[in-house]
Amino acid sequence: MKKVVIAIFLLVLIVIIGSFGYVVIEKWDFFDSLYMTIITIGTVGFHEVGELSRIGRLFTIGLIIFGIGFGGYAFAILAAFIIEGDIRNLLRGRKMEKQLSKLKKHIIVCGYGKTGSEIIEEFRKFNKPFVVIENDSHRVNELKGQGWLVLEGDATEDETLEKAGVKAAEGLIATLPEDADNVYIVLTARGMNPKLRIIARAIDDVSSRKLLRAGADKVVSPYSIAGKRMARLILSPGIVDFLEVMALSQELELKVEEIPVKKSSPIANKRLNESNIKAETDGATIIGIRDTAGKIIVNPPGDTVLKEGLILYALGNSAQIEKLKKIT
Repeated sequence: MKKVVIAIFLLVLIVIIGSFGYVVIEKWDFFDSLYMTIITIGTVGFHEVGELSRIGRLFTIGLIIFGIGFGGYAFAILAAFIIEGDIRNLLRGRKMEKQLSKLKKHIIVCGYGKTGSEIIEEFRKFNKPFVVIENDSHRVNELKGQGWLVLEGDATEDETLEKAGVKAAEGLIATLPEDADNVYIVLTARGMNPKLRIIARAIDDVSSRKLLRAGADKVVSPYSIAGKRMARLILSPGIVDFLEVMALSQELELKVEEIPVKKSSPIANKRLNESNIKAETDGATIIGIRDTAGKIIVNPPGDTVLKEGLILYALGNSAQIEKLKKIT
């Protein structure tokens, strides 16, 4: 795009210099001077619009030399711009910018490697809006070919995060291969959006601690998770399989969802065993609660008071969850 702007600038500059040159030297009006300039740099061979003086002829020689040189360069750049499809790419880029500007409560995925590909596949299953930031042009083209929203650039730069809509985003996942880059992303993103939920990847414990200090809400270590999962598959394979089916299977239609208790909710300030949630929702079950201090209580007792601001972890199918949302 920069080359195209330079090419257009050179063409306009030559035309302006040529036109005003003939106005000053030959005292022609501007239209005749413009016409003379165009046919000169275009080398079309038409007759001059008037008799040229010696100085006018010297000026015309210079205009031909510079006009052919700079003009040829400009025309070559413009031809390449059209033939190589840069116009299409420019329009596609503008369309993507419009889509990015409309995004709200989306997730920003920094890095499209093996981990990033798994992340966006999960987002696809659950129809969660997201944008990927990737600086590898081959991966960018791969994502575009799949129809995903992708921003080519360096995720550690403020401008790139700004374009990805970090201020309107709900969450960010930093999954670059270098822990130092992830730390920088977390620091930058947290400064730009204090309410952003940030999940970061780390290879070792030292980096994990740094990421938490930088502002990450949670840090995931692939090696640690893989090791624990492999051990549990040996120790209690049936439980692991059951939990995986519960969490990931779309066929069962069961899901666990976080639902906040609002001040206006009819169950607010009631005890859990008085809320009659199971009957009101045709079967939704509260399997956990997170209090305002962030503490999670699994299988909460019946005398737990459902205060405003509590987060309910509910298990149920889509219909049951929707009914629960209406009463909370």
